[in-house]
Amino acid sequence: MKKLKEYTGKRNFLHTPEPAPGIAGEAEVEEGGRFVVQEHHARRLHWDFRLEMDSVLKSWALPKGLPRENGERRLAVEVEDHPLEYLNFQGIIPEGNYGAGKVIIWDRGRYALLEKTSRKIKVVLLGELIRGAYVLIKTGKENNQWLMIKFQ
Repeated sequence: MKKLKEYTGKRNFLHTPEPAPGIAGEAEVEEGGRFVVQEHHARRLHWDFRLEMDSVLKSWALPKGLPRENGERRLAVEVEDHPLEYLNFQGIIPEGNYGAGKVIIWDRGRYALLEKTSRKIKVVLLGELIRGAYVLIKTGKENNQWLMIKFQ
């Protein structure tokens, strides 16, 4: 799949437990507004925020996690799209592999899309831990830098 070329190009699926695109059965991966937050103990601890969108998981790395209070802002660095199978991934990516370290599902749930443009994505998250309205805004400083702001 063209959308996942960057994802597959960074991984050797013989050496990592991460899911290759297309492995999960149809019943496991239905389209819908799902999200996952993964705590990733890589070179530096960060949280990966992923939204099911356009048949992939649009993904951002948040060095300090998701904002918890209204008005709080956090850096969100856009990373490559991930396959939908990543919604259920947790495990240890072995040393020597891209993103090596422990990945734990920290939260997951559904979301409602309020607005989507090339520079802004507004959602309401309905997770087990995280609930509320958030906006991702592209900063323009660098192509992959966004701000994630909790606003409700």
